[in-house]
Amino acid sequence: MELQEAIANRRSYKKFKHDMHIDDDVLYKSIERATDAPNHKMREPWRVVHISKDRLGDMSRDVGQYAFKGEDEKKQDHYNTVTKLGGILALIVKKDPRQKQNLENYMAFGAFAQNLMLLLHEAGIGTCWKSPQYIFMPEVRNVLGVQDDEDLVGLLYLTDQEERVAHRKRRMKNLITEY
Repeated sequence: MELQEAIANRRSYKKFKHDMHIDDDVLYKSIERATDAPNHKMREPWRVVHISKDRLGDMSRDVGQYAFKGEDEKKQDHYNTVTKLGGILALIVKKDPRQKQNLENYMAFGAFAQNLMLLLHEAGIGTCWKSPQYIFMPEVRNVLGVQDDEDLVGLLYLTDQEERVAHRKRRMKNLITEY
């Protein structure tokens, strides 16, 4: 697959099959290869927590007790959705109290995340980045092992690419202006 083709065709996949399984070797190799992302001063300010298919139900129950307190229907909907996935990657970036270094951390992480999604696309693994409000809850951060000096920036849902996702025309045409 050509790089431009991968960039043009990678989309978020939002329909999940219950029998979806991810090859961990392919997943881990993609994560490792994504670390070749450009990063400022060779920093790698990210880490990834893999929640494998067999642990998705446990994770949903653990997160749901805080994210959906007293909302049994939402807990069940969350459980039903995530257990259909092939897995989830919790995407975590290191915070830095220095403004410039913190920005560089996020920029390096963004390059890593984009590389990761493109590599997974190339490997036939569909992705959908989710940033639900509950990822900011201290209890949920604790469940996922996020430290005080880290941000949980999203959950990358892993699924198949069976259903073709329609391309929407990009709206931003004039991205370049002159000084």
